[in-house]
Amino acid sequence: LGILPAALQRMVRFFRPRHGLTRALIREIKAHRCDALVVRAGISQPAISEIKRACPDTTICMEINALFIEESFPNLPLRTIFEKWEVRRYNRADAIVVVSSHLKTKLEKYGVCREKVLVNQNGVNAKEIDAGEADDVRAQYDIPGDAFVIGYIGGMETFRRLPEVIGYIAELRRSGNDDIYFMIVGDGSDMPAIQAAIEDERDTLGECIKIAGWQAHSEVPKFLATFDVAIFPFTNAYCSPLKLFEYLAAGLPTIGPDTPAVREVFEDGVHLRLVKQDGSNFISTLLELKNKPQLRKELGTNGQRLVLAQYTWEKNAERVV
Repeated sequence: LGILPAALQRMVRFFRPRHGLTRALIREIKAHRCDALVVRAGISQPAISEIKRACPDTTICMEINALFIEESFPNLPLRTIFEKWEVRRYNRADAIVVVSSHLKTKLEKYGVCREKVLVNQNGVNAKEIDAGEADDVRAQYDIPGDAFVIGYIGGMETFRRLPEVIGYIAELRRSGNDDIYFMIVGDGSDMPAIQAAIEDERDTLGECIKIAGWQAHSEVPKFLATFDVAIFPFTNAYCSPLKLFEYLAAGLPTIGPDTPAVREVFEDGVHLRLVKQDGSNFISTLLELKNKPQLRKELGTNGQRLVLAQYTWEKNAERVV
C-alpha cells in the first residue's frame, strides 16, 4: 500500500478485512469457549462473517462511535454508497452499541434493525477525575494567577475547528479582555493550522495561548483544576464527546456544541452552555460565563450532579448488561 496516497491507504485498510487477526480471534474464541466477542469499530477490522461461520454460538457485538467514511472522508464523491457498504459490514454483527441516538438513526436509515442497536453514551471514571493543583500548572506555563483560563482537552481533528477558536480568542482580547488565556491539552493533525492561526494573531495574542501537548490521563485532573471554563465547542452531529463528561464530572462550567447527540444528554443553561455550530454565539456565550461567576457555579454543580449520577462507566456497564 506504500505507493498509494495516505487517504487511499486508510480506505483500503478499512475495507480489506484483517484475515490474520480474524484467524487469531477464532482460535481464542474456540480455545476459551467465548460466549461473546465485542469489537470496537476502527480502521482495521476482522472479518465478522468468517468469525460467525467458524463460531456460530458466539454472539458478536460491534461498538461504533462514528461512521468511518463520514468522519475521515466528508467530501468523498458518492459518499452515501460507501457509507451503505460500511454499515452493511456492521450489520453482520448480532448487536451494535452506539454513542448517540443520532448515530442509531443513521444506521437504521441504511438498513440496520432498530432492535439490534443499543444507545450507550460516554461516561467517566469518577475516582480519577478529582482535581489536582491548579497553581502548579499556572506556574509551569507562566499563566498569571488572576488570568481567566479557557481550557480545551482532546484531539486536533479538523472538525474540532480549533484555528477558528484561536480567532475568537484574539477577537476577545482585542475588545479589552486581556486577562483571557487559552490552554490546549492534546495534539493531532490540525496542529500546523493551529500554530499558523496563532502566528497570524501574534500581535494580539502575545503569549496567551498555551499548548501542553498530549498528557497522560493521570495528569488531566490538574489541568481541569486550572480552567475557569472548559470548552469543546465544535464537533460532528453524531459525536458524544468524552471530554464533556469529564469536564462536568470535575464540576467545571462548560461550553459544548449544540448538536443532536449532545442535546440527548445535556440541557442548555442547566448543565452547560451550548454554542451554535456556525460559531455565531461563541463569543457572547463565553463572555456571559466570564462575567457571571454565579452562573458558572450553578452550571458546574448541575452538570457534575448529572454525570456522577447517570454517566459513570459503572452505569454504562449496567446498561449494556
